[in-house]
Amino acid sequence: MRLKTNFVISVVFIALLGFVYFYEIKGGEERLAEAERQRQMLDFSDHEVQRLTIDHGDTLLVVERQENAWRLISPVETDADADAIDRYLRTLHEMEVEGDPVRDNVAIAADASIVNQYGLDAPRLRVHVGLLADAEPLDSLRFGDDTPTDRFTYVQRSDTANPEIMRVRAWRFDNLDKSVFDLRDRRLIAFDADEVRRLRLQQSDGPALEASRETGTWQLLTPLPRRADDSGINGILTRLQNAKTERIVYESPTSQQLVDAGLSAEQESIALTLWIGDDRVEKRLRVGASLGAEDNSGGLQATDTSRPHIFLVDSTLVRSLRSTAADLRDKKVFPIDSDQVTAIALHEGSATAFSAQRDSAGTWTLPATPDREAKTWRLNSLLTDLNGLQAVRFAADAATEAELGLARFGLDAPQLSIVVTLSDGTTSRLQIGDSRDGEVFVLSDEVLSVNVVDEDAVEGLHLDLDDVSQEHAPQTNGTDADPASAQ
Repeated sequence: MRLKTNFVISVVFIALLGFVYFYEIKGGEERLAEAERQRQMLDFSDHEVQRLTIDHGDTLLVVERQENAWRLISPVETDADADAIDRYLRTLHEMEVEGDPVRDNVAIAADASIVNQYGLDAPRLRVHVGLLADAEPLDSLRFGDDTPTDRFTYVQRSDTANPEIMRVRAWRFDNLDKSVFDLRDRRLIAFDADEVRRLRLQQSDGPALEASRETGTWQLLTPLPRRADDSGINGILTRLQNAKTERIVYESPTSQQLVDAGLSAEQESIALTLWIGDDRVEKRLRVGASLGAEDNSGGLQATDTSRPHIFLVDSTLVRSLRSTAADLRDKKVFPIDSDQVTAIALHEGSATAFSAQRDSAGTWTLPATPDREAKTWRLNSLLTDLNGLQAVRFAADAATEAELGLARFGLDAPQLSIVVTLSDGTTSRLQIGDSRDGEVFVLSDEVLSVNVVDEDAVEGLHLDLDDVSQEHAPQTNGTDADPASAQ
């Protein structure tokens, strides 16, 4: 009997657990989800949306998904800002009814003019989401006045069978009250900075600057072949990629407006041409004149030659586009891989101050002075100083050393020369010439250019044997030696 009673109790307990789980827990979650769906103004999935219509009364804004990209088709035809459209749809999807209906269906059926009290007879905004053909159609939303406290906005669905007046948060409405400018693609040029393989920067005067990134790092091609400053060029490209205009000046400029903007085909302007990806897709930005007295932002009018409109470019970006070859070339005077250096020698005039070698364990020795011990930290620090040497400007460039005119800079008989040997057996030399007004002329074997560096930057390179070495410590057997026993 007791076994039977325990069995019955177990069955009842399991049944109660099932009831609690399926009704209270799982059912509660489902009821909560259903309640949230009931509060939603519109229920849809983003991937179903094909068309978005935003009617301000005086302006009809239409966005369509074309080949998996958003495009504005009214009132102008241009690319849309995909991120802005995604935010817009997310706002619509997350918008919920606040509280009970302000006016229910019965009241509106009895007196249709009630909607006039809430600004819904001539709504400020109508929004319609068009879905895929096989999706269930959605109601349009009509937005009227704000409530007296300005915390909420009155809204009504277009469903004539359920025309109740509801409230939503006013900030939700503000996030939907967007203009063409808000939703259009405002990028100056659409491109990926990492995909740029080649660029050409033409100033309104002077030679063009061309650079290529075929091997992973930037190289200047014109006006002279030199290493480029990777961070400088990449910085310009990144700023350009992220830059957005704050004003559209003309959607479809006339010939005269192009002339006034300094952007006609015959006018000289700043022109940046980019070649993108392996297919070398060409993108081109032209920057012309300012708007004059009517604008004090300092920006200039510009155009992406693949699109018709003229827009403003921020003055800070324009300054970076005025960069010269000297601005964008590599300023590193003596680029060496310190880990690959196996020997270093310093010469003052024709005399050798010291010569050091480093073994595979990283230990420095001084073969010419075996009685002295090398200061490893000091020699490693010297390599760091050499590698960090930066030019502040360039005094001369040439194709051959003879064309540099080294005597003008004291480099025909340099006061100091430093020669490093690398693990592959190659050597590289840095020569230091005259000092003038706190600056020093230097020349490396790496590039046929006379570099100008700050005098303070080379002061630490003037080392002698005592700077890089010390006498060997005396050897002892651990006890004090007896002078008498040595006799």
